[in-house]
Amino acid sequence: MMIQDIAPHRLDNHYDPEARPAPDSVALHFCGKRLLCRLSDGALSLPAVAQLGEGNYTYLFRLDDTAYFLRRDGGELSVDGFGYEEIGVCRTARPQETAFAALTGYHLASWYAESRYCGACGAENVHDGQERMMKCPKCGHMAFPKIMPSVIVAVTEGDKLLLTKYANRPGATRFALVAGFTEIGETAEQTVAREVMEEVGLRVKNIRYYKTQPWGISAGGLLLGYWCEVDGDDQIRLDHMELAEGAWVSRDELKAVYVDRGFSLTNEMIVEFIKGNNP
Repeated sequence: MMIQDIAPHRLDNHYDPEARPAPDSVALHFCGKRLLCRLSDGALSLPAVAQLGEGNYTYLFRLDDTAYFLRRDGGELSVDGFGYEEIGVCRTARPQETAFAALTGYHLASWYAESRYCGACGAENVHDGQERMMKCPKCGHMAFPKIMPSVIVAVTEGDKLLLTKYANRPGATRFALVAGFTEIGETAEQTVAREVMEEVGLRVKNIRYYKTQPWGISAGGLLLGYWCEVDGDDQIRLDHMELAEGAWVSRDELKAVYVDRGFSLTNEMIVEFIKGNNP
């Protein structure tokens, strides 16, 4: 299960410029990469507009019948019973639909913060009255929420899976797959081949698409999952700027040590490999 798999709940991202916050609407407030929330034994709660009071609110979306608004005032807010947590807590927090809404809100909050000024002429942007867009009143340049495609790659060789550990990420474990952003002029499949070669020095074949996942934690990521197999030599040659470790791990080894790490596409693909369900 991935974080967007929230059925029977539904996130409706239709933009409503006429929406106004009600006292019981959910208010999302971010201070950098920290979310104003209450976290107790993994249970995530978000404040209501009434608890934050008056401020600059922007409509985001609805989760079922509840409207979510972004509080866009800068600086930390002091709200009784709530504090700030790193947005990464949403990887494993429950209820899942609330965590997904918070991550999607972070995606939009980051875009609004980056889109205050026109990228063409430097004038201050304004909200469009019809769609989710920031528009320059001076030159007419239009800015829409950014979406950045990237790949998550499960490289296999028989009953072994290639796992990596990121470099320069405190607390990172080895339980990661090869990953990277799609560059200009590339197909996603070309990104797979390039990233695997750049990060671990391996050629791959039989590249197969698996699933996608919106990933607001990277402020606009759309993850594309792929399976592939080593083509020829399986000796790992690490790019130490990107990775601290890389190793082939057998299915039996993973069964003994792997701990489910929440709602990510990476986690789901590793679990599917352990079960022998990789395509």
